[in-house]
Amino acid sequence: MNKKSFYTVMFASMLFASNSLWATESGSDSFALGAEGLMAGALPPAGVYLLSYYQNYQADHYDQGPEQFKLDVNAVIPRLIWVTEQKVLGGQLGFYAAQPMVHLRLAVNGTTDHDTALGDVVLGTMLGWHQGHHHWIGALETVLATGEYQAPAPQQVVANIAKNYNTLRPILAYSYLHPNGLDLSTKLSYSFNSENDKTDYKSGEYFAGDYSLGFRVHEHVKIAVEGYAFKQTRSDKVQGESIGHRGQVFAIGPAIQYQDKNWALEAKYLTETAVENRPKGHSSLLKLTWAF
Repeated sequence: MNKKSFYTVMFASMLFASNSLWATESGSDSFALGAEGLMAGALPPAGVYLLSYYQNYQADHYDQGPEQFKLDVNAVIPRLIWVTEQKVLGGQLGFYAAQPMVHLRLAVNGTTDHDTALGDVVLGTMLGWHQGHHHWIGALETVLATGEYQAPAPQQVVANIAKNYNTLRPILAYSYLHPNGLDLSTKLSYSFNSENDKTDYKSGEYFAGDYSLGFRVHEHVKIAVEGYAFKQTRSDKVQGESIGHRGQVFAIGPAIQYQDKNWALEAKYLTETAVENRPKGHSSLLKLTWAF
């Protein structure tokens, strides 16, 4: 299949993954862009924590894609974290698991599809270090192809929530937390994807990162400028042949967090720009953290 014919089939099929995250195969992926912000690199004390994310992503333009395009995704992603008393290489040892639940509506050139389903399971292990105002987390995450997936026929629009390929992802997060209220945080990752055996499509490797610059304005309240960046470093392949498809995006917007003794709620609104080979839209996100 030549490159022009491939893109005709790909954009007619429009496969999408969970969490309103876009790049690689038909613009979809599994990294939760923009999900982390304030205190992203500060691993909490030993205990069990529930992080619940809600995200709405809407887009009505696809760079280098179909002329008529509209996407609306609502996702709830509960993430359970266990931070142990165990120390490894001087850092706290922790584990986590997440299970996305997604409702997706998709319209491409007058044809529509929608679905509500579980996405792919995310599992990870991590180490956290603390030194004065500096905090680091190193993690290794895997996304397993556990969700239901339908291979598209030519000229068929399929609102897939699962991806049908696995991802291995090393992660590094850092926070600088100063007593005067300054919070400088980032979370960086690099993703390696296996091939989708139902489409013979292998999504290229990519770098992704969240960032946050915040300040405490009240005992319980922080405000921030937050966002994310995504850059694909390796081209996608079909049947082992590179098609030169690489995505990128940069997003920015305001955020606010309220934090109490054993819980915190963070809200943000992020707008995408500098988009290549992906949908262009905006996200509204809520993150609830609860310490048991």
